[in-house]
Amino acid sequence: MSPNSNDDPNPSETEVSASGTAQAIATFRLPHYGMLWSSNLIQFICFHVLFLAMQWLVTSLTDLRIAVGFLAFVQGGTIALASPFAGVIVDRHPKRNLMIFGRLGVAVVAISMGLLSYGGLIEYWHLLVMAIVGGTLAALLGPAAQTYVVDVVGRKRTDHAISLNAIGGSVGTIGGAALAGLLIKELGVVSTYFAAAAGVVLAGLLLLTIPIPGHAERKERTSLRSDLVEGLAYVRARPHLLLALAACAMALFNGAISPMRVIYARHVFGAGADAFGMMSVFHGGGTMLAALFLTLRPPSRNFGVLITGTMLLYALGVLMYSFAFSFEYILAVEFWLGISGQAWHICALIGFQLAVPEEMRGRVLSMVFTLAQLGFVGGFIVGGLADQLGDQVAVGVFGAIPTILLSCMLVFGWKSLRKM
Repeated sequence: MSPNSNDDPNPSETEVSASGTAQAIATFRLPHYGMLWSSNLIQFICFHVLFLAMQWLVTSLTDLRIAVGFLAFVQGGTIALASPFAGVIVDRHPKRNLMIFGRLGVAVVAISMGLLSYGGLIEYWHLLVMAIVGGTLAALLGPAAQTYVVDVVGRKRTDHAISLNAIGGSVGTIGGAALAGLLIKELGVVSTYFAAAAGVVLAGLLLLTIPIPGHAERKERTSLRSDLVEGLAYVRARPHLLLALAACAMALFNGAISPMRVIYARHVFGAGADAFGMMSVFHGGGTMLAALFLTLRPPSRNFGVLITGTMLLYALGVLMYSFAFSFEYILAVEFWLGISGQAWHICALIGFQLAVPEEMRGRVLSMVFTLAQLGFVGGFIVGGLADQLGDQVAVGVFGAIPTILLSCMLVFGWKSLRKM
């Protein structure tokens, strides 16, 4: 007797996609997830608007490439230093409340920037102070937001929920980039800051409608230091997690694109804010495509290999970025970077959360966020290198180094990575 379709061990691509679509829809319809997704979408849009407005403001204050990189370095360094402690806090306190607090804090930062710009008082050191404050809040928001998704939908729906959340992030990147370019060009930086602040407040208030606090049960009270040490010891005892985290650390080099994008738009191509926004739009288009694919076909195993491989693809994109022989070419590379970067992001968020117990999720995920922030450190270095060697040579160096290192990780660490 021939098996029916339900017993077929090798379902067709159409059947797999249909199943993935059904599961994604079912996940979206879970109680409270739709509201969480909507709140996150608004936050993604507003955060991207604020980020691009900050970068554009820096280039209005100075022509030094290193100024853009140093601002990113300060913010990223703050996130990197604060993230381990933020991970402990996330494991201790209701994540929903932490997210509301963090978003309202970001709104205060945006309003302050808008008022300083409106009064003509804005100086570069103001941006540095705001980068420190904003970086501290971002360190708290990152692990809180990502682990809260699992609290709302449950571990069995983690893969689809995170992929759907990534789709929202992609829409936010595209919408935020287009909106930022339009607002800066038509209304100016001041109105851009105020509009983004209003949106972040709305995103925070929407979370009040979700009755799930997102708080892991703790059997005993321990100190902040002991919790932090426990998380580090847990990872150190598992080589496959260490190697996957080492791959994430390549963000030190791959972070060159974020600060250099505005430099390419303004100085390499001599374009305006609308072209700068278009580059981010194409990047966002790539992230959307990757998120849609991984929503239909979420990864279920070999996360260590996937994390390292997708980071390698991004590094190759950085290397390709250095050639930049035409604006159309750079848009295509932005699309490539969007695909590979989003794939790494989703694989890392799913893989690390599924690889560790519930009480460790905040701490382990905060390590991922800490390493990801090394990109801001790299952004500072690449800015200085660009001032000395030129924009395209600097980006080329930052693409070649991680490409070699990640290739070696895959070749020599394949067996260990497969255990994740």
